[in-house]
Amino acid sequence: MFLQYQDVQEAEKLNTGKVVFAGVGNTLAGDDGAGIFMLRLLEKRLSGESRFRFIELEGDLYSIWDILSETEAFIFLDAVAGERPGEIREGKTLSKPFTPSFHQSDLSAVMDSLESLWQGRFPPWTLWGVTISPPEFLGEGLSPPVEAAAFEAVERIINRLETGGLESLLSPGGSDGRRAH
Repeated sequence: MFLQYQDVQEAEKLNTGKVVFAGVGNTLAGDDGAGIFMLRLLEKRLSGESRFRFIELEGDLYSIWDILSETEAFIFLDAVAGERPGEIREGKTLSKPFTPSFHQSDLSAVMDSLESLWQGRFPPWTLWGVTISPPEFLGEGLSPPVEAAAFEAVERIINRLETGGLESLLSPGGSDGRRAH
């Protein structure tokens, strides 16, 4: 269902200011589940914070349309392609050969499409990713370097929230502008 302009204005007045952490991936495809793994760690650590919402996106990335009007910002967590598994990346777009998702569409393209259709304030967003090799097998669990990087990414996210707030988390590299590696 697409919101009409008046509905968007009303929704913005009622905006609860939820910051949505969205884990993207498939936990049955090994390291591709890194985003869901990070989401579950963050949900445990931030469970007492009422301004946060945690969602799993295992398929259609466009499904976030349904929650745009009640979202202050999105923090996407995902596995991204990389030469060396286990590196942390952040930002809206990642330099080639890194792609934002192994899913049906890349996250940047999805967000650009949704923003062009949206009438009203579009929530700011960023992506926190852990590099992986393309999944070669089906099975649950992360490889040791990807699991270690997922834990480290969660620590960095928590630290960024505690020291610089949401704005710092949405800025690649935080307040000093450096990109995570």
